[in-house]
Amino acid sequence: MLVLDLRWLLFGLLLVLICAGAVAVWLDRRLRWGTFLSKGGILPVLERAPFGWLVLDKDLNCHYANPYARRLLGLTSSAGPLPDEEWVYHLDDDRATARRGDTAGRYRTVFLPSKQVARWWIVSRDDWAVVFLLDVTAQQRAEQAARSLLSDLSHELRTPIATILTHLEVLSLPGISEEISQQSLRILKEESRRMARLVNDMLEFGRLETSTDMESRPVDLLMLVEEVVTQITPQAEERRMALSLQADAPLPLVVGDPDRLRQVFLNLLDNAVKFSRPGDRVVVSLRRGEQGIECAVCDSGPGIPAEHLPHVIRRFYRVAPEKTEGSGLGLALVEEILRRHQSHLEIESRTEGENTGTCARFILPLMEANGE
Repeated sequence: MLVLDLRWLLFGLLLVLICAGAVAVWLDRRLRWGTFLSKGGILPVLERAPFGWLVLDKDLNCHYANPYARRLLGLTSSAGPLPDEEWVYHLDDDRATARRGDTAGRYRTVFLPSKQVARWWIVSRDDWAVVFLLDVTAQQRAEQAARSLLSDLSHELRTPIATILTHLEVLSLPGISEEISQQSLRILKEESRRMARLVNDMLEFGRLETSTDMESRPVDLLMLVEEVVTQITPQAEERRMALSLQADAPLPLVVGDPDRLRQVFLNLLDNAVKFSRPGDRVVVSLRRGEQGIECAVCDSGPGIPAEHLPHVIRRFYRVAPEKTEGSGLGLALVEEILRRHQSHLEIESRTEGENTGTCARFILPLMEANGE
């Protein structure tokens, strides 16, 4: 009987040792996992993650949101109740759907009050949900710009294509006169050149509008503009116009993309020369102001009628399409480039009185203003 009790005692001790070992392993894993999530573990990495993530309870209270998520969603703290915004209701719907057994989670793209666009993936386990976020604003804008670009291009190409097809039919008619034949050939060349300009300018505009990055480095604006004026001078002299540059010296550097800034001045000068009359003047001025380099391209031409001024920077908008060549994209390109340089184009014009003409003005921030 004593032996039997000893056996049970040994068995009990063995069972206690096994349980103690299991508890020790479990505690060790819990401690290691706690360390893994602590400030000395993965938490600092998740804090700096290039995506947002937040943890929600069953009542839709946020228990943690990393800085990316707080910045994107406009949250004031890393924990607490979510704001009363429309996107929160979508989040609640997706969380409920995921809780009903959607093991793949739920995806959604939402427009935020800040005008940003977020895409999230939410997974749920028991009473908890984890949301992963990405800021897809730039991607969304690029996709929208590409769609708009394609739509505009197809619309603008219809007229020259129809004209070309019509005159090809004319040339195929038997017995047409030499005069009509030459006229049709001339129109075919003009419309073909117009199509080439449209396609080239639209491709350039598309690359600019859908790109997310632009080169940014110190630029000697005075040297850049001197090169542009030298390039345009033969065109101005051919039209018997006076072209000059007035600038403060020395000028501080600006920060930007030199090729794009060169394109800004080329387009503005090309417009000034193209729309002015023989004997008119075109003046480029660079002045240092409180906010940066104040740039202006002014001419003494006939000016732009007031009803056209609000629309001249729109794509394909032309004040006198029947009189001048062009795609109608020049000023739209200028405005987009300046927007990328934290600036914008202002145009004023006079069509009456002795001092008619047009001035295009903008300000480029100094290098110091960009934190250089």
